Amino acid sequence: MLVSWNGAQYNCNPRAIAEAILKNKDVSKTFELNYAFIAPDCFPEVPQQIHKVQIGSLEYYRLLATSQFIISNIRFAGINFPYKKSRQYYIQTMHGGHGLKRVEMDADLPASYQKSLLEDAKWTDLMISDSRFWTELAHTAFRFPGEVLEVGLPRNDIFFATDSEKQKIRARVLDYVGLSENEESIRLLIYTPTFRSNGRREVYGFDTSRVANALKNKFSGNWYVLVSSHPNMRTYYKEIYDFSNPILKDVGLYPDLQDILIAGDVCITDYSSAGMEFCLDGRPAFLLAKDMSDYDRGFYFDMHTLPWPLAETDEELIHNIETFDEKTYQEALERFNRDVIGLNETGHASEAVVQWMLKHIDNPLEHCSHSGEYRMLLLD
Repeated sequence: MLVSWNGAQYNCNPRAIAEAILKNKDVSKTFELNYAFIAPDCFPEVPQQIHKVQIGSLEYYRLLATSQFIISNIRFAGINFPYKKSRQYYIQTMHGGHGLKRVEMDADLPASYQKSLLEDAKWTDLMISDSRFWTELAHTAFRFPGEVLEVGLPRNDIFFATDSEKQKIRARVLDYVGLSENEESIRLLIYTPTFRSNGRREVYGFDTSRVANALKNKFSGNWYVLVSSHPNMRTYYKEIYDFSNPILKDVGLYPDLQDILIAGDVCITDYSSAGMEFCLDGRPAFLLAKDMSDYDRGFYFDMHTLPWPLAETDEELIHNIETFDEKTYQEALERFNRDVIGLNETGHASEAVVQWMLKHIDNPLEHCSHSGEYRMLLLD
């Protein structure tokens, strides 16, 4: 079973794993893929080989009980495993890799959340990691004592795709926001801030026109800003940004964040791991942290020593863009990835997870309904 975003989306690590299975004809014959949604009919893009399941239906609970592999990118939506079988495996991929903000038991989170975290860790058989740093967090912050597969995040395999594949993704994103891929001068700035537990809103955004102009002067091209808000902000993010500005584009409901990241030329974030993923291939990223001095979670690193130019105000952000030095940035980024976090994004994370699963299907569950086949429910 695979749980991600409570059935609200078809994306992230669950999608990457499912589609990696489909790409391998031999492997795809081994698994029966089921993807659970709150509203299955809202996801026509799901490949026909994947069966869509209605969360809460009788079929959903039957598959929950009979799937040999349960895979999730968030805590398991309040559903515990009191009857989890000995040969039933729960793979917890989570939905981000190395970031700047403190997470899980390292953050000052409500007792109810900590309780669900510990419960989730108890039932987990495998976690996925993108780095030496994150592997350590799996054991400490996530309180998970078991096996961690340090091969990268399945959803990040796309960063190692061919240029032609990336161009197709960029074309989809441009079409989504009403821009033409034939306009070679178009440049995309991705703004992907994280959420605040205290609900603060004044810390988001920047002077869009001035920042776009600074980017044009530094990197050339005509710049548009794509705002990708954290899922926890979706009830109020439209109150923060002025989308009547023609260069500001709303991608808050775009189905897959990785597409947005692939399409971008530059990224601005605050403490989000999405910003760290954006520059896996070396593209420029900038930090705008307007509440750095009193951010409610705290950080794992000294923010002033990171590869990404740091600003606490719009003026500092514009200055950092104007004075950006490519060589200095690339050298600092390489040192951070190698020496500080021990980054290990391979481009084959999805395949590694599938291989792990194949090694664990030699003793099928007695109650599986298909002889020689193994059920996997992908919940996203």
